[in-house]
Amino acid sequence: MATTERRKLPRLSLGSIQFRISENGIPGRIFPLKDLSEQGMSLWLDESDSAPSVGDGQILEGALNLRHEKFPVRARTVSISPDRIGCRFEDLSSETSQALKSFLDPSVLGKELRLFPGQQDLQSVEYHGPSGTDLIFRTAPDGRYIVFTIYVLGNFIHWEEETGLSTGETRSSNTRCEQRGVMRLETLELTTDSTPDPKKLNVAKTLVLSSNLPQDTKNWCIRQLGMPY
Repeated sequence: MATTERRKLPRLSLGSIQFRISENGIPGRIFPLKDLSEQGMSLWLDESDSAPSVGDGQILEGALNLRHEKFPVRARTVSISPDRIGCRFEDLSSETSQALKSFLDPSVLGKELRLFPGQQDLQSVEYHGPSGTDLIFRTAPDGRYIVFTIYVLGNFIHWEEETGLSTGETRSSNTRCEQRGVMRLETLELTTDSTPDPKKLNVAKTLVLSSNLPQDTKNWCIRQLGMPY
């Protein structure tokens, strides 16, 4: 039976993935992206945007900056939360669609994972990448890993020493994130699959193997996922 819980995750609100409006709304304004998919994107709002001038159902036209390359996009707003705007892409060009597909390839996202500055301690090691991609380890006092979780492409893959392996989907809550400089603490709602999903496990395997993690750590992760090398 599927279950739902909430977890808080740190998010960097700066980066090279941005959307600049060219028409409608606020011409020329740049929004950092919270996350991205082949179907749409979510834009961060500043703390000062208590009443954003972008309305629900509005068409936004502009340029999506992916790894310093700009692609024209047209998107319709489908949700507005206290600190973010959700948009669905419309009429994407084949070039932009292909760029999105390449950007969101798990093997590419894995290569982009980096240690999160200032978050490492004796019990936690966190790697973060584009579009809400996270790999988080928790350790016991003796240094061995007892928990690891991957968040990628709207899904999660979770292993615990005591409870084993699980997978599921993630969704942002409608509550405002706590903002600390360029970092935001986001609340996610997690819905667990009744049994681990092989497709999600395969995405996790690809992400880990393409990352810059030490080889012994990669091997350990793959064993916990129950996947062949």
